[in-house]
Parts: sequence; C-alpha cells; structure tokens
Amino acid sequence: MIITRLELIKICERFLSDEVSKEELIHFATSVMFDDEDKYECEDEVVEEILSQWDNAQTQSKINKTSIQFLKNALQDLN
Repeated sequence: MIITRLELIKICERFLSDEVSKEELIHFATSVMFDDEDKYECEDEVVEEILSQWDNAQTQSKINKTSIQFLKNALQDLN
C-alpha cells in the first residue's frame, strides 16, 4: 500500500472530526515507519517526513487539532 499525500489529508480530516485519536495516529505512523514486511511505502519524502514526526516521541506532544489543521492545509496546497 502506498501512503500518499491524499491519504494523509484524509487521516488529518478524520483526526479533526474526532474519528481518529492521537494514539491511533501515532500507532499508524509507527506501523508504517517500522514495517518489516514492506506492506507500506511512502509516496514521497514529504509523506515520510510527516509520518516520521508523528512517530517521534519528542514531537508527539505537538500533535493537536491546530497543528493537524495546519498540516492538512499545507498538504492541500502541495497537491
């Protein structure tokens, strides 16, 4: 499965509408970043960097509605 910018936008939307928790967001990022079976592939470096930040324990405290809305807007501008 290729994780695209559009997929990340959808995940951001789900987080913003309280369909996905912060913990689920982090779990998803960790699953993709440490995928030993090569089930996941990032579309590009932007996607990989975002997932890396979500997976990073030092930046997880910055995951909130404001930061995710900003990220979603930035991703939409790139598409």
